[in-house]
Amino acid sequence: MEGIIVKGSKNLFTVKPVVQLFDGSAGASCLECRFKGKILKDGETAYNPLAPGDLVVVSPDSRLIESRLPRRNKFSRWNEKGRSSQVLAANIDLVVCVASPASPPFRPRFIDRVLLQAEAENVPAAVVLNKSDLPLEAQAAARLDSFEKIGIPVLRVSAKNGDGISLLQDCLTGKTTLFVGQSGVGKSSLINRLFPDCDSKTGVVNKKFDRGNHTTVMSVRYEHERYVVIDSPGLRQFIPDGIAAENIAIYMRDISPFAGKCLFGASCTHTVEKGCAILDAVSKGLIHEDRCKSFLRMKG
Repeated sequence: MEGIIVKGSKNLFTVKPVVQLFDGSAGASCLECRFKGKILKDGETAYNPLAPGDLVVVSPDSRLIESRLPRRNKFSRWNEKGRSSQVLAANIDLVVCVASPASPPFRPRFIDRVLLQAEAENVPAAVVLNKSDLPLEAQAAARLDSFEKIGIPVLRVSAKNGDGISLLQDCLTGKTTLFVGQSGVGKSSLINRLFPDCDSKTGVVNKKFDRGNHTTVMSVRYEHERYVVIDSPGLRQFIPDGIAAENIAIYMRDISPFAGKCLFGASCTHTVEKGCAILDAVSKGLIHEDRCKSFLRMKG
């Protein structure tokens, strides 16, 4: 029997038979399954061998996951604690980076890293600014504009009062979407808006450190008759996975047209050199100055 991973960790996973997809009974016929470690771990280096969205073959009698079917794609991050790649979701159509203007603060470089990973995985991406009922500083607004200029959709919504939720639903319709964001931006609150019956646990922002507390501890797949959303755990940081420093420019849409065109070629540091094509593009307003700083920071 074929099924799809809904959630799970270590050796226990919730699997929904494929024949039940989009039938309006999310979770009604799910099975709690374990996997055959030798089959799934052979040749694997990932922190987790399975992720929500993975298609698997299950023995209904023993409830053993016998194999994982080939992935169409995946979205991962580098798990610093586990020193390995951690797959947050598989077989997705869209990655949405959820941010907030405040509580916790707007972090454009977190968004840059998520967009970089999505580009490297060849998965379309969008930015959702939750808590749009809060004031947005001019610098943050300029950064959001810079994303739109390079073709990244930006949606401004409020899980609190419902503003923009219908537009978000339209964006998600017909897709399997992964939500990624730092702790406290309100991903769980958005899930409760998008899936009124799920009652996902929400938390409050730590006032002392102005950052969120973890409420989602694992990626979970939610199913609606119009769309599917995989909600990932809130992150304090996002470290791109499997992208060599010399290839970072390739996956940044505003920087890639100027990569390799500097007067000093590969030896250019893109910091002070005359004849640097990237710095020249920044001076002309073709690349946002903070995006360039973000690029240099990731490049190391």
